[in-house]
Amino acid sequence: MKRTLTIAALALGTAALGAWLWRDLAWGQDRAEAADKDKDKHTLNTSGTASIRVKPDSARVFFRVETYAAKIDGARAENNRVTREILDAIRGLKINNIKMKSANVNIALVTDRHKETAELPKVLGYHLTNTFTVLVEDEDAVKLAENAGRVLDAALEKGATGVDQVVFFKKDLEGVRRQAMTKAVEDALANARALAAGAKRNVADVITIHGEPRYFFGGDMSTQNAMFPANPGGGGPTALVAGDLDVACHVSLTCRY
Repeated sequence: MKRTLTIAALALGTAALGAWLWRDLAWGQDRAEAADKDKDKHTLNTSGTASIRVKPDSARVFFRVETYAAKIDGARAENNRVTREILDAIRGLKINNIKMKSANVNIALVTDRHKETAELPKVLGYHLTNTFTVLVEDEDAVKLAENAGRVLDAALEKGATGVDQVVFFKKDLEGVRRQAMTKAVEDALANARALAAGAKRNVADVITIHGEPRYFFGGDMSTQNAMFPANPGGGGPTALVAGDLDVACHVSLTCRY
């Protein structure tokens, strides 16, 4: 009987000890969670932006040659003739590292504008548009703009019917992007420290850097759908200016203070 009572007392004691340990563990966990929540309250969100200016080292000029003929083979033959003359003239400029390639060829029907909707329009001929690009490279931005202007004039004088776009850019921007990224984060941290200082606090650490950096490119000289006469004549060469390019990055941070 005594042995039974002793075993029962030990079981009760063990249960009580376990309950006490579990309560202490639960209280400890609650206190830790409360501390974490309190710590999370002391956060601030901020953002930063940085911009780096670089000089372009490349220019791409987009030309088009348009021809019309009653038959498709006639429009194609005339277009090929004019395009070859343009490309030969550009090669004759002797510009180093110049590159040329076709961008697109489009063929459209030319029909009469018949007012009678019940009748099918009559096919008068074909309109063929050949679009190609010329890439010019030079580390000197002034020479780059000068050579791009020479290419533009040579193409127009030989029969190009339009210049769709002229763009100055830099070939390799990876290093510049990383510089902008670093400076944007530094700017965001400076903003966070200024905010915390207003509350007499110090920034402890950075919790997260939100999202992917966004890049913006500005300052490039670009003409959209520019129309030029096929034979400009007079007035001197076309003057282009290769301005600096702005590479900007914007980031946002969450900091603890």
